Amino acid sequence: MDIQQLVNDVKTFFQSVLEKEASVIGVRRQENGWVVQVETIEDSDYQRRRALDDVVGLYEVEVSGNLEILGYKRIGLRERDEIGQIDVE
Repeated sequence: MDIQQLVNDVKTFFQSVLEKEASVIGVRRQENGWVVQVETIEDSDYQRRRALDDVVGLYEVEVSGNLEILGYKRIGLRERDEIGQIDVE
């Protein structure tokens, strides 16, 4: 398994499906595939119009052993300059 191919596939998925630039910040092997953690800017135009800091979304993406993306979910939010997370719920 080529991790670089996995990273490229996840970044391409975010660009084509969610129209967001993604930064992969973690890759973890699981029994039946991979879990990839991704950060992306959420609603940056909205934030800039209101002179607010960018909000970064943290996502987990499930990928099969065959590089098929099975699903994704946002697991957290934070302001770009903050270390902690904003509650999603």
